[in-house]
Amino acid sequence: MGRPSLLGSEEEVPPEVPPPPYFQDLLLDELEGLFLASQDGFGLLSFFRNLPNHKTAVLHRQAVCRELEGKASSLRGFLRSMEEVRGRLGLSQKARHPWQKALYHLQAARAYLAGVGALGRDWSLLPPHSPGLRAYAAHLEAYLQSPGFSNLRREAETVWQDLQGLRYVLHVHEGRLTLRAYQGEGDYGRRIMETFRPFFGPSSPTFPEPGMEEGPILNHIEEWLLDHLALLFPGPFARLQSFFATHQGFLDPVLARLEREVRFFLAYLDFLSPLRAAGLPFTYPEPADTPPFFVEGAFDLVLAAKLVAEGKVPIPNDFRVEREHILVITGPNQGGKTTFARMVGQVHHLFSLGLPVPGRRARLLLPDRILSHFEVRENPEDLRSKLESDLLRLRDILEQATARSLLILNEPLASATLVDARMIGRFLLEKIRDKGSLALVVTFLDELARLPGTRSLVAEVDPSDPSRRTFHIREKPAEGKAYALALAARHGLTYEALKRRLGGGA
Repeated sequence: MGRPSLLGSEEEVPPEVPPPPYFQDLLLDELEGLFLASQDGFGLLSFFRNLPNHKTAVLHRQAVCRELEGKASSLRGFLRSMEEVRGRLGLSQKARHPWQKALYHLQAARAYLAGVGALGRDWSLLPPHSPGLRAYAAHLEAYLQSPGFSNLRREAETVWQDLQGLRYVLHVHEGRLTLRAYQGEGDYGRRIMETFRPFFGPSSPTFPEPGMEEGPILNHIEEWLLDHLALLFPGPFARLQSFFATHQGFLDPVLARLEREVRFFLAYLDFLSPLRAAGLPFTYPEPADTPPFFVEGAFDLVLAAKLVAEGKVPIPNDFRVEREHILVITGPNQGGKTTFARMVGQVHHLFSLGLPVPGRRARLLLPDRILSHFEVRENPEDLRSKLESDLLRLRDILEQATARSLLILNEPLASATLVDARMIGRFLLEKIRDKGSLALVVTFLDELARLPGTRSLVAEVDPSDPSRRTFHIREKPAEGKAYALALAARHGLTYEALKRRLGGGA
C-alpha cells in the first residue's frame, strides 16, 4: 500500500516556499490570506503555492474535495480532537513543573486516543469512497489494531485510572497544610452539604469535577501539593512519569499529515460556503489536453468575497479558447478587463490544485506554469527605464513559456509610445503564437485583437449609453473608439464641441 495522501499519492510538499511571482498580480496572495488566516502553524501555504502539474493529482484531489463537501463531520470531529491534543501538548511544553508537564501530556494523549478512535468508528460504519480518504481509512484501521496503539491506549487508561483513584486528606490549619492518605475519615464536604441542605432546595446541588486550571504556571502551593502527592502515592506517579518518558511522540505521523491535508481542503470549502449561500456557482473543471477550453459564469474570487460581505454579487463572465490560443481583451478603462484577467489566472491556479473553481461549468488545460505581467510602479533606484524593465520581464516570460503555459499579460506595453506599442505588441503576440501558449492579453491596441491566432473579447458598455460600463466581457470585434467618442461627448470634448468652444465653428 502506498503512502496515503489527499494531495496525490506521490506528492511531497516542501515545508515552506515563497509565493510564486504571479500571486500578487492575480490577488492569490490575498486569497490565501482570506481562507488560510485561521490555519497558522500548519504549513498550509505550501499546499496552496505548489501546483502538482499532473492530471492524476488533480483528479485525485477533486475526488477528495467532492467527498468532503458532502461528508466531513467525522473529520471535523477529528480536527477538534487534534486541536485539543495540540493545545495540551503546548501547555506541557510551557509548564515548568515536571508533574504538570506529565499531566498535560497525559491529557493530550487521551484526547488523541478519543479522536482517532471516534474517526475509526465513524469510518467503519460509513467508509469513505474517494481514493485519498480510502487509503487513510485503511491505514487508520490497521493502526487502531496495531500493538503500538493498543499499548498506548492501555497505558494511558491505566495511569489515568490510577490518578483518578487517589484519595487523600488535605488538612488546613493555622496557615499550615498537611497531606496524608485517606484512612476512612468522615467526608466533611458531604457533612457541610447536609448542614446547608435547607438552603439548596429540594434538589441536591451539583459541583463540577475539580481539574487542573488552564495555564502552564502553578503557584507554590499547587506545586507543593503535586510534589507531596507524588511522595504519598509513588506507584501512580511513577507510572505517569514512565508514560511521559515512553510516549513522547505518540502522534502517528500519517494521521498528523491527514490533519494538515484535511485542514487545507476544509478551509477552502468553508471559505466558499458564504459565497455559495449567496447563489454563486462553483464547479470542478474537466482536465483537457485539446480545445475547447472554457469556463462559464466565472468571477474573481477575491472580489466576490468582498462583494458578498457587502450584500452584493460579482458580474459573471465566460471565456472560451478553441483554435486561437490568444485572447485579446480591449474596451474602456475600469470596464472589468483586469478583473477578468485575474479571474482567468485564479481559475487555472485553483483548478491545478484540484479545488472547485468559480463558475457553472469548466473544461481547462492544466498549465505547466502560470506567467503574468501586470504593471508595477517604477522603481526610482532602478537605472533602467520603465519600458526597458517591462521588456526584460516580457523576455523572461517568453523564455519560460511552453505550449502548455498560461500567460496573463495586463497592458504589458502601457509604458511605450503608441508607435512602439503597436510594433512590440505585434512581435509579442507572434512569439506567443509560435510558442503555442495559452495567453490572455489586456491591451488598449485594438489592432492586436485582429492579428492571426487571436480571439477578440471586449469589455462591453451599455448600448443605450455607451459611456456606462456593464463589466460584461463578450467575444466580439474590438470597438474601443465607440466608447472613447461617447466619453468625449459626455464631457464636451468631441472635435465639434471643442471647435465650437474655441470659436472655430458654428
